[in-house]
Amino acid sequence: MSFRRMLPFLILNVFVSAAVVLTILFWWNSREIEPAAGSSLQSPLLDPTAIAQLSPTVDPNAPPPPTDTPAPTPTPERSIYIVQPGDTMGKISTIFGVAIDDIMRANGLSDPNFLQVGQELIIPVESFAEPEPTAAPTEPSGLAPTPIPTEPLAGGTVIIEIREVVAPGDLPNEAVSIVNTGSRPVALQGWKLIDQQGFEYKFGQVTLFGDGAGILVHTEVGPSTPLDLYWGLETAVWAAGETVRLLDAEGTEQARYTIP
Repeated sequence: MSFRRMLPFLILNVFVSAAVVLTILFWWNSREIEPAAGSSLQSPLLDPTAIAQLSPTVDPNAPPPPTDTPAPTPTPERSIYIVQPGDTMGKISTIFGVAIDDIMRANGLSDPNFLQVGQELIIPVESFAEPEPTAAPTEPSGLAPTPIPTEPLAGGTVIIEIREVVAPGDLPNEAVSIVNTGSRPVALQGWKLIDQQGFEYKFGQVTLFGDGAGILVHTEVGPSTPLDLYWGLETAVWAAGETVRLLDAEGTEQARYTIP
């Protein structure tokens, strides 16, 4: 056979051999190929399409899932009690079952012994029922008894003294000190404090408790408290050598004091 006739077969053989070799090399490379350093291959588990297919469909019109909202803490209620004749802080505490310190704190009081008839007290209780005092109330456990009685006793006496006149003639500091050294409180409503020139101070609903409890009657203007009363004058009243008199509601003299 001539070379010219064999040439096509030789070319075909070369192409077939080359195709076989290339096929084997491609298959071998596909098995052992490793990712180059720094190349990023996406894991099938992180395929966004797969994630989107696995994610549940959210209905935009569906109501929000319920949440556990803690119940609000109830705020204790505060009730108002009007002080009656014969009331004491210990007695009020017993009636409502509220500690004396809690009642004093709610009302901004510093002394449990000074109450006035008609005074409004805030009682910090969660529920309020009309109090029904018992015949012989006893102090609840853990409450200290009131050190100075604030209700009239069955016996005892009232001994009122004008102890002194503080800073006579000095309006900002001038005051009359009145003390009850007896064992029984006394209501001063309608009582009068008078001087020799006709100045007169009339007491309102004020209780002067016993066992050395006292009050100050200031001459100047100011807000009255259970311990400090204010006459409301713009000039000083008292002077050395003057006699101060204290009259009860019937006009009977109960005490007098001469300013040294």
